[in-house]
Amino acid sequence: MQKSSGYMSFYSKHSKMKELLPKIDDIKSNSVVAIREELPTIIKQIACEDLSNSVKTANLELVEQVKINCDETRSFAQVALQAKTLPPGVSPSFRPPSSKPEGVLLIKPKDDTARNHEFNWKLFVEILQNNNPEVRLRGIGKIYGGGIKLIAASLDEIQAIKEVFMEKCDKEVLEKYDFVVPNRKPPHIILYNVDKDVDQNALKNGLLSKNITLADGNNKPHFQVDFSIPARNSKYNHWVLSVNPKKYNEFIAKEGFYFQFNRLRLKEFVSPRQCRKCFAFGHTTKNCDPKSEQRCDRCGDVRGKKHRCRGPYCINCAESNKKFRTNYRTEHSCLDPNCKSLNKQKDLIRQRTDYGN
Repeated sequence: MQKSSGYMSFYSKHSKMKELLPKIDDIKSNSVVAIREELPTIIKQIACEDLSNSVKTANLELVEQVKINCDETRSFAQVALQAKTLPPGVSPSFRPPSSKPEGVLLIKPKDDTARNHEFNWKLFVEILQNNNPEVRLRGIGKIYGGGIKLIAASLDEIQAIKEVFMEKCDKEVLEKYDFVVPNRKPPHIILYNVDKDVDQNALKNGLLSKNITLADGNNKPHFQVDFSIPARNSKYNHWVLSVNPKKYNEFIAKEGFYFQFNRLRLKEFVSPRQCRKCFAFGHTTKNCDPKSEQRCDRCGDVRGKKHRCRGPYCINCAESNKKFRTNYRTEHSCLDPNCKSLNKQKDLIRQRTDYGN
């Protein structure tokens, strides 16, 4: 009886185990499925938390670095003021700002005795060298009448340079020259294919009569008609207008103005001065050095009796590569509209233009 009772007890437990095993397998299977479904969410939460912490840390480091850079970056005006308090022979450090618009100083001779580009260049460079050698200029160019143009990184820079001349130049020099820091120029737009019979006043009045946004409440125009350019089709002219800087973006967005019974297409007009004699930038043929000889617009060589064009070669890009260590391609004409040197000149003009920002 004891054996029979023990057998029944074992059988009963074994039966219960058989009943439990499928349930355990179901629970195990459901748990695995649930874990698989939840696993991406769990990983994402962990990763996002780690990423968020990394981003916060990086942002804090970036803010601190910007603060350090802002503290270290000083304008020439600040350096010039500091230089007055430094002992002789100690040069202050200088880092020109890059985000500000360029500054330009025009030095214009007042009489014929000072109308010499080379003499004026040497005179004022020597004054800067002797009094503030820390000055950093982006360029020195020629202007009409024998004057020179100094270009600095910002308006503050050029104003400080002007003050150096005002303080260090003797009375005789100051009496012979005008020192002018011009305001930034207004932006220009070009209107295409206007009938050749239309003159400046007719164009102005016609535009005002058909485009209400071209004038203010008192009918004062937001533009000025400057000059015309002959179009390829001899029946038309293109007209260049200077516009109110605050209205520039609005006008460009329109892409055209109504005139008479047409809609004239418009575009931004940026045209660097380029000599058609030596093909250099910054002056016109009229103001080119009389000693310069006519050059070939394709190869850049002097056009003499025995000249043979050796194929496209841009002397401006070649000069830029040599002087500024650029890497411009040179196998194109000096008048190529896609010339890198030409595009650089356009960028400089835009930096000196007031777009109302």
